[in-house]
Amino acid sequence: MNQFRKYILVAAALLVATAASSQTLNSLYFLEGNNQRHRLNPAFTSERGFVTFPLLGNLNPTLNSNIGLGTVLYPQGDEMVTFMHPSISNAEAMAKFKSMNVLEFDLNLDILTVGFNAWGGSNTIGLSLRSQSGFYLPKGIFQFMKEGQTASEQEYNIDDLGAQSQNYVELALGHSHKITDKLSVGAKVKVLVGALYAKASAENMRIYMSDNEWRITERSRLITSKGINYEFDEDGYLSDFDFSNFGVAGYGLGFDLGTVYRINDAATVSLAITDIGFISWKDCSVARNNNEEFVYNGFDNIGAEDNPDGSNDFEDAADELGDSAEGLINFKDDGKQGHTSSLYTTIRAAGEYGLLKNKISFGALFTMRVGTPRVYTEGMITANFRPTGWFNAAINGSFSNVRSSMGAVLNFHPRAVNFFIGTDYIIAKFSKQVIPVNAAKFNFAMGLSFNI
Repeated sequence: MNQFRKYILVAAALLVATAASSQTLNSLYFLEGNNQRHRLNPAFTSERGFVTFPLLGNLNPTLNSNIGLGTVLYPQGDEMVTFMHPSISNAEAMAKFKSMNVLEFDLNLDILTVGFNAWGGSNTIGLSLRSQSGFYLPKGIFQFMKEGQTASEQEYNIDDLGAQSQNYVELALGHSHKITDKLSVGAKVKVLVGALYAKASAENMRIYMSDNEWRITERSRLITSKGINYEFDEDGYLSDFDFSNFGVAGYGLGFDLGTVYRINDAATVSLAITDIGFISWKDCSVARNNNEEFVYNGFDNIGAEDNPDGSNDFEDAADELGDSAEGLINFKDDGKQGHTSSLYTTIRAAGEYGLLKNKISFGALFTMRVGTPRVYTEGMITANFRPTGWFNAAINGSFSNVRSSMGAVLNFHPRAVNFFIGTDYIIAKFSKQVIPVNAAKFNFAMGLSFNI
């Protein structure tokens, strides 16, 4: 198994990441004077025209997970062992896993954006790179890995095991317009060029274990776009893949819609729906397994073999676990076909109330993201400070169906330049490998633009 494939399997099995979702910081939503707010709601207008610094106009990586490093690795002396180590009880290990364990990594990289005022409103033309990947692992797969066979005959039934990655380039044209002194509306049209897509899923996985053998049946499917090439062994099963022959893999279309209504000088309400759309991927390679039964040798006491004291270095344990996990899902060639994927649509509804001539305001923002294997909802309460005409900041607390957290952002916007830096979710505890120990929901964003 080549190194890249091994690392993909390890990421899926361990749910660990070394880096940190796809939109500009929600903390920026109420910060007037920031040039990137149009990404959150296309009805927001800019104070003046601007051009972003190439590749640094909006850099926004995000990690979203409901578990962390402490779920799968345990300290034992100076070493780390996996949850499969014999010294870790079944009850202790399984208590940390969720019914569905999620790890998502998104990246929004602004290549270049230009904003200008014309046609009675504010306009933006932007080119950006979008990348969205996720692993979705039910608790049953970890229970099988940890507990294995505890009786002469035993059976595990596992559903909704999957992983997917969607990568594309986005050209967006936006316009916001004041209908009245109180009401503004905005819209954005996005032309999408697909770069790379992959989706693997396994349903109705049945693992039957006896004293003589382990038998696995499953209904699984793998679909990948141009740029990912399969290799099959002599039995017709997928044995490897490589990345080559990159090019345009598909096209799509997306829309953003938004509105802002100022009730009075102090109170404002707003609503936005972003990333409504799809990408059509052409000539995708497809491999599947329709309940074919095969024999599997099983896992080999991962985390209990290398060192004299029974511990196992993190990298060695990851390699062994990746090798063992390889046999769980098998695919056979099923030709080529087209495939359509939806964008990760986000709905935002907000209200804001200002005090002291709007030098301080308090806002509430509700966010829901759909279109992914899991729906995410979040409520954020934020305090916004505007002490001068060239600087503002915000601190916030958020509550979601993943975890609760706090964040902060600083925004500098004098006449010539606009620079911001911040995070919506602060992680309090990291491992030595800079991996979140507990449930990991983290993002970071910074941007630099020059005003025209």
